[in-house]
Amino acid sequence: MAEKTDTDKQKDRQLGDEWEDWTGELDESKTYNETAGLFAIFAALAIILILSAIGFVLYMIEPRLALLHPVWVITARIITLVVILLTLLLSILIVSSVLTGKNLLIGTRLGQVAASRILPVALIIARRLGIPRDRLGNSFVAFSNAIIRSKRKPVKGKTIVLIPRCLNAETKKEVRELCDRAGLGVFSATGGGQARKIIRNERPDAVIGVACERDLISGIRDVVPKIPTLGVTNKRPEGPCKNTIIDMDELKRAIKTLTGAALE
Repeated sequence: MAEKTDTDKQKDRQLGDEWEDWTGELDESKTYNETAGLFAIFAALAIILILSAIGFVLYMIEPRLALLHPVWVITARIITLVVILLTLLLSILIVSSVLTGKNLLIGTRLGQVAASRILPVALIIARRLGIPRDRLGNSFVAFSNAIIRSKRKPVKGKTIVLIPRCLNAETKKEVRELCDRAGLGVFSATGGGQARKIIRNERPDAVIGVACERDLISGIRDVVPKIPTLGVTNKRPEGPCKNTIIDMDELKRAIKTLTGAALE
């Protein structure tokens, strides 16, 4: 029988389009454990860029507005100033909630939605500066989780746990045993489409998502406008989409945050 080549051995790991840029490198250092601070920095840069663009647009259209009537110039300036001040105020409240652990917003969902909406611009800036997508994504998940934890109150109602098919057998068993003790349903999703279908069918009040940074980014952006979501990033010692593992303490912390159940 012909001996398998390195290329043959890597094919089973390339299971999704989101990983088509994977080179086959199995560097353990590619597992990130970022704090929320990295995303906060790039989110701030993104906000500065967006507000600067708004100011530039106002500068460009002011002469034409003046031709219509001077009051249009004043109105445009006032609207722009209000947008800038509200954006800065919201940003300060969200970051302060993350740093202090105390929710300074009316609801945590607003903070998660705002963070997820600024993420695409932050990713573009990070890529330009040589920061890997998954590294910033890891920090975004930490930032989003910190917003939920700042509420400090369990979510009333049903919480479910979504896990990927790539978890190794032992980890899946541990996750299911842990969730059984907490009284939580566990569902395996092969992708974002199936995850959304499960959420539609189960109608949970909160979700714990276990996945890689790329899937969590997509999932959080889809779900947070309606449901509070915590993410638990997996680790990939054998590369993406194959025999991944998670830190069970992270999952226990997520369960305690959303349900109040303390699991030892």
